[in-house]
Amino acid sequence: MDKIKNRITDRSPLDLDYDTMKEMGYQVTDIVAKHLSSLRSQPVYVTMPRDEAEKLMPKEPPMEGSSFDAIMQTLNHDVLPNTAREPHPGYIAYVPSCPTFPAVLGDWFVSGFNFFTGLWDMAAGINQMELVVIDWFRQWFGMPQGTGGLMTPGGSAATHTAVVAARHHVLGTDYADITRLVIYASDQAHSSVMKAAWMAGIPRSQVRKISVDDQFKMKVEELITTIHQDRESGLLPLMVVASAGTTNTGTVDPLHEIADFCENEKIWLHIDAAYAGFSILTERGKQALSGIERADSITIDPHKWLFVPFECGCLLARDPSLLRDAFQVNPEYLKDAAASQSKVNFSEYGEQLTRASRALKIWMSVNYFGMQAITEAIDRAMDLTLFAEELMKENPDFEILSPAQFGILCFRIHPKGMDHSSELETLNQEICNRVVAEGSYLIATTRLRGELALRICILGFRTGKEDVEGVVSSVVSNAKAILAESRVVADHSL
Repeated sequence: MDKIKNRITDRSPLDLDYDTMKEMGYQVTDIVAKHLSSLRSQPVYVTMPRDEAEKLMPKEPPMEGSSFDAIMQTLNHDVLPNTAREPHPGYIAYVPSCPTFPAVLGDWFVSGFNFFTGLWDMAAGINQMELVVIDWFRQWFGMPQGTGGLMTPGGSAATHTAVVAARHHVLGTDYADITRLVIYASDQAHSSVMKAAWMAGIPRSQVRKISVDDQFKMKVEELITTIHQDRESGLLPLMVVASAGTTNTGTVDPLHEIADFCENEKIWLHIDAAYAGFSILTERGKQALSGIERADSITIDPHKWLFVPFECGCLLARDPSLLRDAFQVNPEYLKDAAASQSKVNFSEYGEQLTRASRALKIWMSVNYFGMQAITEAIDRAMDLTLFAEELMKENPDFEILSPAQFGILCFRIHPKGMDHSSELETLNQEICNRVVAEGSYLIATTRLRGELALRICILGFRTGKEDVEGVVSSVVSNAKAILAESRVVADHSL
């Protein structure tokens, strides 16, 4: 006993004093604030090969600690510069995340207080905040009273949660028929739909990819025919996943038609509105997403167009009791925390027991800026994408492959006389490579109907008209340079 008592110190060295924590916090705040306020002067994208990155820091953990100044120096010199800057005004590739600073501070609160939000009694105030934020979403999307859900790490987790709940709703605890389940989505649906199905035990061959029309919308007649054929073959249609803003083009599937069919067939309708969903705050977004309120569940990602940091997704469920039926587990060690009717244990609505608060950063940002400012930022991003399209239409060598929708525009350079597919692909891929290499803009490529397309996605509130003009100019100047270097330049008009 004496040996044990002698080994126990009065205070752990891990327990820092107030002044030390405050000084360390000021350093981090200063670094982050300088980073965010100087983004326009930074390159939008920096990367390095794995073998180079391995040289940046020792692989073994140190036995003795370092000074905080030394740690900050390593971060500032070796680590932080070698990343893409998602909040950068020139980051218009993929679907960017551009968080507000109050939302960033919300995550600092979450980490500092280390809220445990899996059980009501452990974080009643913060859990109430999550309920409030989820009800904001319910109202925005026109879902009925009683709609609920939970915050998730992202859209992929939200969709997976919905698939598991739908599977439980259909099969209960008898999984004998799991190999008969089928999920349906368009061939433009996000890859997370396929992953969610696989993780839920649905055979890969039974995730149906329904083809799309010339506007990249799901063909409802093909969906109906496919489901009827599957029923006749003894399969169990489980869920239709409709897109409300596809990642490739921003397309919205025919939501009302799909909802009519799913209601008649008693098939779960899940709508993936991960990034475009928050456009519903605008008038044009509300019109474009009409029908989303009829979903059984909706995936949305506040870390995209609600301007909060990663990770922050959300699943809205028309009947949240179906989530609880699928995920509730009551082990002996949690009996004291079992939820009563007046309490909500979010651990019973999804896969995580230990979970942080993702609602606080949303609540802080919305309360600081107000809904009008956030709505105007979303509207502005859509206007900038329309502006980009109009600029391109002024140049006959731009070809619009999919018009501006929810911040996304797909296009390519198609000089007169260059009609060979492989030539066009090589030209546009090289344009993308060179634009990115310049460091001011990050754009990406995708494929539409087999053809390589250049794609921009404007969501961030820092992007302005000068950035749109800049990236269009960069595409044109690089195209001219590439053609000038080629032997066939005289054959092309650009």
